[in-house]
Amino acid sequence: MGAYRTILGLILLAAPVLTTAQQVIESVAAKIDDATVITYSDILQEAALLNLENGAPLHTPLSRELKERILDSLILRAILFFASRDRDLPLDDRMVQEMVATYEKLPYLADLFKSFGISPLEFRMIVKKRLIVRSMMDDLLKRRFPPPAKPTEEEKKKALDEWFDSLRKKHRIITYSLP
Repeated sequence: MGAYRTILGLILLAAPVLTTAQQVIESVAAKIDDATVITYSDILQEAALLNLENGAPLHTPLSRELKERILDSLILRAILFFASRDRDLPLDDRMVQEMVATYEKLPYLADLFKSFGISPLEFRMIVKKRLIVRSMMDDLLKRRFPPPAKPTEEEKKKALDEWFDSLRKKHRIITYSLP
């Protein structure tokens, strides 16, 4: 599926799909190591999911700053997801099921699926990736601050930011202008 997504991304990069009103409906937002493509639709989907989690309308307009922050988050998520394969951290399937069940209680989940063409299986994978990334961050903090250390939230944030910066430097990341 990764190769398919890369090919699709390159096609979309070469010729963004336009509506008759000349509104861009798909474009490549970033490439990571020439292997992973993040599209503008991925940003919109993540924003809609964040809105769903916060009880806001799914398609709330996004500021440029918020789009860029979401893109950076998606880039880091992709990098951490690939790095997780080397760490072999356990992820209990029950945790995934519980998180999916929590989302199923939210009122506009069906609208999210319909708006972005997401199947329940694809949504489960989105949730699983989010949990894996959270597990990776928790693992780093446990290694960085072994007991009995009790780091402050500021110290945790600083440690994660430094780690994220080092991860970004290890990968070839190309970002494109966002609509």
